[in-house]
Amino acid sequence: MRSSAFIRPHYPSGAWSRMNFNINRSWLVFSGLSGMFLWLWFGCGVVSSQEEDEPRQGNAVHQVPAKSRIYHVLLLNSYNQGYSWTDNEVRAVEEAFGEDVNVILKIEYMDTKMINSEEHFRLLKDLFANKYRDVHFDVIIATDDDALRFLRHYRNTLFPGTPVVFAGINDFEPQKIAGFERVTGVNERADFRSNLELVLRLRPETRHVYVIVDGLTAGRLIRKEFELAAERFRDRLQFHYLTDLTMAQVLERVNTLGQDAVVFYLSFFRDADGMGFTPWEAIPLISINSAVPLFGQVDYMLGKGIVGGRLKNSYYQGQVAVQMARRILSGERVEDIPIVMESPNYYMFDYEQLERFDIAASILPADSIIINEPQTFYYKYKTLIWTVLTVIALLVGFILVLLFNISKRKRAQKGLQDIIGAMSSVLDQESIGKMREMLTGIIHRVIFLNKRIDRAAFFNYSGYWRHFDPTKLAPLSPSEENPDDALLRLVRRSIENGGCSVLKHECVALFHSKSIPANVLYLKGQRRFDEMDQNLLEILTNNVSMAMESLEKNKIQESLETARKIQQNMLTKDFDRVAIPFGVDLHAQLIAAKEVGGDFYDCFATDEDHLCVLVGDVSGKGVPAALFMAMAKTLIRSDAERHRHPHEILHKVNNELVRDNEQCMFVTLFLAIYDRSSGEFSYANGGHNPPCRIKANGRFSWLPADKGVALGILEDVAYQSRTIALDPGDALFIYTDGITEAMSTASELFGEERLEKLLAGNIRLGAKELTDRVVETVGEFAKGAEQSDDITVLFIRNGAA
Repeated sequence: MRSSAFIRPHYPSGAWSRMNFNINRSWLVFSGLSGMFLWLWFGCGVVSSQEEDEPRQGNAVHQVPAKSRIYHVLLLNSYNQGYSWTDNEVRAVEEAFGEDVNVILKIEYMDTKMINSEEHFRLLKDLFANKYRDVHFDVIIATDDDALRFLRHYRNTLFPGTPVVFAGINDFEPQKIAGFERVTGVNERADFRSNLELVLRLRPETRHVYVIVDGLTAGRLIRKEFELAAERFRDRLQFHYLTDLTMAQVLERVNTLGQDAVVFYLSFFRDADGMGFTPWEAIPLISINSAVPLFGQVDYMLGKGIVGGRLKNSYYQGQVAVQMARRILSGERVEDIPIVMESPNYYMFDYEQLERFDIAASILPADSIIINEPQTFYYKYKTLIWTVLTVIALLVGFILVLLFNISKRKRAQKGLQDIIGAMSSVLDQESIGKMREMLTGIIHRVIFLNKRIDRAAFFNYSGYWRHFDPTKLAPLSPSEENPDDALLRLVRRSIENGGCSVLKHECVALFHSKSIPANVLYLKGQRRFDEMDQNLLEILTNNVSMAMESLEKNKIQESLETARKIQQNMLTKDFDRVAIPFGVDLHAQLIAAKEVGGDFYDCFATDEDHLCVLVGDVSGKGVPAALFMAMAKTLIRSDAERHRHPHEILHKVNNELVRDNEQCMFVTLFLAIYDRSSGEFSYANGGHNPPCRIKANGRFSWLPADKGVALGILEDVAYQSRTIALDPGDALFIYTDGITEAMSTASELFGEERLEKLLAGNIRLGAKELTDRVVETVGEFAKGAEQSDDITVLFIRNGAA
């Protein structure tokens, strides 16, 4: 908690303590018994003490305040009444002057969140000139930027010489009041740097920050301030500004964010369609639809859906401004009152949002303020300890509650046991009909307690959860093709709330798994439901949905593993069988970034004198890339047996890949043919990075080649063949860009220079040892970072190792 100087603004109900106690029912019983005996022991003394004090209170003397000077104070607000920030500032001023008979307080609202133009300012000037032509104000308190800007233009016309005290000025700098005399106030500056550090502290996995901000005056100022603070975090965070969007577009965007993102709300009073939104309209709507935590920078946002942050405090802004105004009214010169530059910001959080996103209170900054925490025993039951009858009644009530809860707990335990037992058979059902029958049976036992079910209807909902579209609700039996209004209302409530619903004798079980064709089950029967029934229904549907999703994931994983094995079996493994007849030392490796990948290599004899080696890299990753790789590899083998020159092979394969390539995939390819009789290598390059040529003496060079065009993009591309002679001991190292573009945890690339040094220093190793050394070195370099691309290497030396 803050010191006593901090006056608490109005926030939603909840404790302001740092931590609260969890109190079980046994503790409540014990506390109640203790309270009863404490009351019996001290009760009489308390009563007698009160009786002694009452006469003294009746003798209090009420003094009539002496007549003194009357002061006129104008509170000019930039924004509208009902806007939480302004309301807290106004409340601070009203609480200070409201009971002061010597102060006449006038309050005006400029409403610049709705209209903000020079014409509006001129109209306000005319209004105030007429309204206050006979009033002399002793001091004017201006809240927020537009009010100060208005007074800077019209103060000398409307209220000449009147001192001005400002509050809530965004990122105040002295030039904002240059030439504007008799003015002081308190600065409002958001601590965005601390907020971004807080995001990384609470969510270390965060890499993207989506900033919601509008284009109004305050929005532009706040965004500029945020961008300055964000510069410090460019190496760790990417910032995306959601500006000039409709509210629907904002909600759609935040709903699809991954767990490496957070949302930061700055200001959203008007969207791209010109629709206005108050914070208590916009923030809850964004929070409900956001898949990730929502952070903010002002205290009025707390309790509306933000997790929290280091927040600006509007009430304290108004309180400090009042203190300055009182000093002026007491006769102190405004020029002698310095501007308060230290903006009052505090770490404040919403317990409900912390729970929602599983953020532990233990990692929050020290002295954090938390709202909406569960109330402690003292606040909830303190009056019970003073009345013995109340204590006795409470004890009886506790006993009844305990008995009732014991009964409910037994029923909950039995229901959970039934659900756990039934889950083992969910995945064993042979048909959809059997699964429906089994699910209905579980609900009959757990929710209806084996009482009669009068109606059961299955539906499949193919629309978006939380947005009900009746046209997307398909009945799975002819009898339900025209569902009645009562059924539709309950189904609508379930889909819009994203969970199961119970209402009197009806219930809807909602299954979120797409693997269950019948994901909405409506039941009506002879039992009245309560909250526990809904909880058990949620547990059942969640477990069934997770079981089905797990089953589907396992099937996909098994399919990927099978695909990986097939792909690996397509690659040459027995290099000696290929290399020895040609008198070369040859080895290759492929390390896929996923279960299956798009890189490939091959080495095979086209006849007794010619050995073909190649390395390719397909665009994309995963199964599509693997399928395209398999097709390309098959075409190459087929065409290499009919053509002697590499450029002819690439030309033929390219034309065949272009045909029916609706997915627009492509493959970069380096292909070389070794002539055993001449010792020459002829090669052609289809958009691939050039290989390394390493002489027997360790001299290193990049193989000259026309890079050419990747295969599968354009038809009838002309490729060029080149020929080099490899002397005994000379070698070629062919690789994909997964080597040079391997990235360390510090976001540094492995690069060609490291590769060159690595190869030159290990040239005397055999082909297998050298490829092992390269893969191992790259792995050590990128240790801790996720592999983003497939890695393929092929090494061939003229002459056996």
